[in-house]
Amino acid sequence: MFKPFENGTESHSIHDLTLENQVDCVSIYGNLQITKDKAGLQAAQVLQSYINQIVAELEKQADLPEQIARQIEGEIENPFL
Repeated sequence: MFKPFENGTESHSIHDLTLENQVDCVSIYGNLQITKDKAGLQAAQVLQSYINQIVAELEKQADLPEQIARQIEGEIENPFL
């Protein structure tokens, strides 16, 4: 079960779209094509559920800061080159 901001090592996928859970943010990256069919509807509903959970968790927080300071992750040199 997806619990936003609770587990810093958890990730979920909807086809090629990934939601990566961290304790201070949820990263969403990848590709998701929502087709005009039952499979597209199902993918859209799953995405909507994840987004609704994120919004609900943020709305529960009474003391949200305007913006948090996050460390910018640097590029890591490829050890295989």
